[in-house]
Amino acid sequence: MRDLNSFAISIALLLCSSAVLAQITITADCLPSQIGYRVRQQFSEDNVQLNVGSPGSNQTWDFRGIEAGQAGESEIVDRSTTPNPSWFPNANLIVKVEGDPGTTMYMYIELTSNYLKQLGMAYAVAESSWAVPQTNDPPEWIYPMHYQDSWWSRYYEEETTGGDLRTYTDTSWTTVDGWGTVIVDELGSVPALRLKIRRHTVETDNGVPTNDVWTWNYNWMACDYLPQVVVMESEPGADEDFTSGWFNRIGSISGSGEPVEIVPLVFQLDSPYPNPFNPETTIPYSIHQRTNVELVIFNSLGQRVRTLVSGQVPPGSYSIVWNAADNAGNPVGTGVYYCRLSSLQGNASVQRLVLLR
Repeated sequence: MRDLNSFAISIALLLCSSAVLAQITITADCLPSQIGYRVRQQFSEDNVQLNVGSPGSNQTWDFRGIEAGQAGESEIVDRSTTPNPSWFPNANLIVKVEGDPGTTMYMYIELTSNYLKQLGMAYAVAESSWAVPQTNDPPEWIYPMHYQDSWWSRYYEEETTGGDLRTYTDTSWTTVDGWGTVIVDELGSVPALRLKIRRHTVETDNGVPTNDVWTWNYNWMACDYLPQVVVMESEPGADEDFTSGWFNRIGSISGSGEPVEIVPLVFQLDSPYPNPFNPETTIPYSIHQRTNVELVIFNSLGQRVRTLVSGQVPPGSYSIVWNAADNAGNPVGTGVYYCRLSSLQGNASVQRLVLLR
């Protein structure tokens, strides 16, 4: 079960990426979003020799030929096909994992334009199925994500079996320390970000620690792949330049079914990017129900400068570009501006913008 857990955690926490060389930005919009989308992963069966490569800009990381004999598959599925459709009602993305023979895992994920958070897992065997709630706070992934960003996250679960309480805690400190091209068998060259992750994993059994280790991970993330393209994990206690550890990569992808309906759970104006900006910025926002909305730019005096959206909008995640012009098409000057999203129901959200000419 631990092998299946490790596989599931590795794919649940690294779902979304977007890459454009020289200015790579990872957003939630880059998630592969088709029911039936399948990914086959290849794993090293044992500890293997690795070269994690270098950080920085415009790097090339070539991982062809590294031994990866084990395999596992994951698939985006509809809630109705899960063991119990009522489990984790706030999850808007569900991934089915086939790992150990005879055992299937379903991962329940909350995805917004600001973050990805795992809510729980469900296990299914021939005789029964059961759910395990999880806490992923702060969330594992924060969007949008750029080169040189950093954050920390915490993942926690507990499960009672036969009167024994077992817990699993994974605290991670992540830095996006490189961008460039990753090369792997089957897929060839893929534009990607490299994430350097310091992980502290603690497992307990009835309050007694049974595992307490520090490791390093390197993850290469690229657009349109579920999960990450490549993962390298060090042995416990190794330093960040480790030369042996565990390796997994995507072996193949398939499927093109119906799009998943990723319905936002909140009415929210998300962080514009870039910010400060010149000459334009992208403003993402989420609507959780069909309603009339306004998305308006104001100057520091509270005067309306530009109306970007006005009218009825169905639920969904959106983004719009402001080109630093007013309603008449005239460029506005350097300064502080405010973007306000509001609805007829009284919902409102504001973000601060800085224009540098």
